[in-house]
Amino acid sequence: MHEKDSVWSYKMVLPLVDRYPRKDDETYYETSTWPLRRRRSSRENSDDYKAKRVRRQNDGNCTMCLRGTLHCYNVCILVIGCASLGVGVWLLVTDFGARKVTPIVDNQLYEVTTYLLIAGGGAVALLAFCGCCGTIREDKCVLSFYGTTLAIVLIILGVASGLSFFFRGALASHIKSRMRDTLTEKYGIGTRTLPEHKRITEAWDSMQRQLGCCGISGNSTSTDSWAFYSTNTLWYNEMQNDRKKLQKVPDSCCREGDKAICTGQTYFPGPPNHLNPQKERFKKTNPHLYTTGCYDQLMVYLLTYSAVAGIVSAIVPIFLIFGIIISFCLCARVSGTSPDDEVEL
Repeated sequence: MHEKDSVWSYKMVLPLVDRYPRKDDETYYETSTWPLRRRRSSRENSDDYKAKRVRRQNDGNCTMCLRGTLHCYNVCILVIGCASLGVGVWLLVTDFGARKVTPIVDNQLYEVTTYLLIAGGGAVALLAFCGCCGTIREDKCVLSFYGTTLAIVLIILGVASGLSFFFRGALASHIKSRMRDTLTEKYGIGTRTLPEHKRITEAWDSMQRQLGCCGISGNSTSTDSWAFYSTNTLWYNEMQNDRKKLQKVPDSCCREGDKAICTGQTYFPGPPNHLNPQKERFKKTNPHLYTTGCYDQLMVYLLTYSAVAGIVSAIVPIFLIFGIIISFCLCARVSGTSPDDEVEL
C-alpha cells in the first residue's frame, strides 16, 4: 500500500475512534449509546446520593418496625374482637337476653346494641386475619381495604356505644305501665295462635326465673307482686276454667322444690293462698315462691348490662384507631421502584 493511501485511511478512521470512546476512557459511561449498558451518574459519588441512600435505609427500618407493630396489633385485636363477639352473643342468648327484654320494655335499643356489638366484634376478628395477610405481602390494596374497613367498624361500634348509653337514659316510669299491660292482657293467652303473646309469655317466664321475682313490683305483701296474677290477669281467669290445673302463680315464679305448694295447687298457710291475712297462722313464708316484684330487679339488670355493652363498644374503637393509623402509615411506606434504581438508557 502506498504511503499516501495509508495516510488517507488513518484520517478516515480517526473520527470514528473519537465518536466511540474506549472503555478505559472516563467519558465512556457518560457518552456511550449502547442500549443494554447502565450509565452511571456522577451523583452516585455525591453527598446528595449518600444522603438518599441513608434515607432509604431509614425508611426500610421504619417499614419493618411498622410491619412488626401491625403484626402484634392484629394478635391483640383478634383477642379483643373475639371477646366483643362473645359478650354480644352472651347478652343475646342468655336466659333473659336482649330478645326477651324487648317485649317487656317495648324498646328495641338494647337488642339493636347487642346485634351491633356482635357484628362489630365478628368483623374485627375477621379483619385481624386480613391485616396479617396484607402485612406479610405488603400489598397496598389489602392494607388500604384493611384500614378503611377498620374505620367502618369503628363507626358501627361507636353507634352501638351511643345507643346503649341512650337506652340507659330512656328507661323511664312507662316501663312499669308496660309491664302491667302485658301481664294483664297478653301473658299466657293464645300462645299457640298469637306470636306476640307467645313472645311476651316467654319473656316474662325468663325474667322471673333469671331475676328471682314474681309479678310487677313490691314485696310479699303487695298486690302488685305475686298476688297480681290472681287478682288482675286474664291468665288466672283461664286457670279457673280448668280446676285440675288451677294455679295462683305460674311455674316461673317458683324456686327449686315443691311446685304444687309454690303455685297453690297444694294448700299452704301463706302465699299464694293467703294475702295479708289477719291471723298469724296464715302468714307463713312460702320457701318455694318468689314473693318480690320484678321492676326493681329489671331496672338494675338493664342498667348493668347496658353499661357492659356500652363500655365494650367504647373500648374496642380506641384500639381500632391505632390500627387505622398504623395500617395507613404502612400503606404509605410500602415502596415501589425507587427512581434512583431505575435503569437509564
